[in-house]
Amino acid sequence: MRGMGRAVTIMVAAAMLTACGDGDDGGARGGDLGGPSPSAGASPQPVVKAPEGFDTAKGWQETVGWLPEEAKNLTVGAAAKAGVVAFLQKKGEGYVVEARDAVTGAPRWSSQQWQPPALPEDVKPDPSYLPQLLVANEDGREYVVVWAYTPRFTDEDTVSLVAYPADSSGTEVAAAHTRTVPMDAYGPAKVVDGGNGLLVSWEEKGIDHAAAIDLSKDRVKTYDESVRLPYCEQTGCISGSVAGLSPDGPVVTLSPAGFGVPGVWQASDAVPPGADLKFVSKYENGRVFAVVGEHVFSLWNAEKGLTKQGGIPVAAVHDLKSGKLRTSVVCDPGGGLDGASHQPVLSPNGRYAVAGTIAVDFEKGQSYCFGGDGEQESVRLVSVDDDGTAYGYGQGGDVPVTVAVGTGKIEELPQDTQIPFLSLPGIGGFSLPAATNGERQFVFLPRR
Repeated sequence: MRGMGRAVTIMVAAAMLTACGDGDDGGARGGDLGGPSPSAGASPQPVVKAPEGFDTAKGWQETVGWLPEEAKNLTVGAAAKAGVVAFLQKKGEGYVVEARDAVTGAPRWSSQQWQPPALPEDVKPDPSYLPQLLVANEDGREYVVVWAYTPRFTDEDTVSLVAYPADSSGTEVAAAHTRTVPMDAYGPAKVVDGGNGLLVSWEEKGIDHAAAIDLSKDRVKTYDESVRLPYCEQTGCISGSVAGLSPDGPVVTLSPAGFGVPGVWQASDAVPPGADLKFVSKYENGRVFAVVGEHVFSLWNAEKGLTKQGGIPVAAVHDLKSGKLRTSVVCDPGGGLDGASHQPVLSPNGRYAVAGTIAVDFEKGQSYCFGGDGEQESVRLVSVDDDGTAYGYGQGGDVPVTVAVGTGKIEELPQDTQIPFLSLPGIGGFSLPAATNGERQFVFLPRR
């Protein structure tokens, strides 16, 4: 285990999971595994072999059953501040959001039915065109967002979306925001929580484009490759794209490298220790791989000789608003400099974060690498609790493990142990293997 860094305070962020299923309608079922059902039609108690510390005799469950088996669409999102888990369910020809109390499973609110635009007759149906759900944060408020990409080969493609405050209540909740973003996209568009607002991105004729959606003011600002940082006039930056959204503007990541918020801060003023400034200048180093909560996660070329193995980057975290370096460590989260694939996940209280082989303790200002350096097996981390207990898989993804972030202690669990895909205050979320009919069950167990 390796570590270095500085302290930071962060916000609680939402956790999400890819859910697969099958069926013609929502198939929603809520049930308390150890007591009265919070909703009608509770299904039998599923068997979950959870790590120690979770009470498998209690809890609640929900089923999503409308997705084709091959679909990887996001249909579950957690809003930690509001204390709800939201599910995207099918109702008739449209879709509804059903939000449940994260601890009890009791219904908190449900939305009006939303119908995404119909596919043109000349477009072959594809799972990626089905609607998806995510939780976005803006100025301290959480929103549950449902969106769908609709290709139109003879006209402009669109991303259509609706957004609901995560702290809503009651039934037939109307959307606070409805928006359609036109585009001439080359392939499906992507919608993510940009850090402080909703970010829509797509490729158009080989050029990266993005739209920042201000949920509080219901307005849209679009960007193309012309987004730049001030030093581009001297260094000749080839192009830029928007990687996230700060309260003061877009987080721009440049080609070949370098990032910052135009006119506010640039990462070259806060280079992490160990970054190679001889091979490339400080302006041409640093690549953003995720913006989560109030943080920008990036990878930098490391100095030669800093590690025993070549090609391992320096992973760093900068403050989203100020650009200050908060913590860094020599580590490859998975995928290397140009292909980091693990989205960072925050603990409910915001103290910890995990991203692939990396774990961060923001209170201590420490980053830790579990990437394997000859002394230990590489561990891929999935979620982390408020006490710094992280969950993931070791030995090539075959063995479930727990990791104590502060000490680096790795404990292998029995092979059939299921690990939580998300952590919320007092509760952990588990995804069961798909049933024979394609339904996917989600179980939420309290901590002892």
